[in-house]
Amino acid sequence: MKLSLGYLTTASKTEAKQIVMALLEDELIACANIFDGVESYFAWEDDIHQAKETVVIFKTRAKNEGKIIDVVKSLHSYECPCIVFSGLDHGNTQFMRWVEDTC
Repeated sequence: MKLSLGYLTTASKTEAKQIVMALLEDELIACANIFDGVESYFAWEDDIHQAKETVVIFKTRAKNEGKIIDVVKSLHSYECPCIVFSGLDHGNTQFMRWVEDTC
């Protein structure tokens, strides 16, 4: 099993839900968690910014990462959206099989 934990930020909870639903409908992710009202601080275009954002964490197969990036970029309001992945090597085997079977 080659699974990934994905992380992305959005400008709003509405945008996060739209992206999550598209990824679920395309069977690219098994599940997602949405955390609204996160304080973000970042450097962008030679300035430091602060914003309220929504964070999405999701579970998927590593082979879906490229397609997920394409979907997120097509729906996202940011010029350069944060979308990153980390490999999932250990965990509840039953859960990990479910992720693999779902997407």
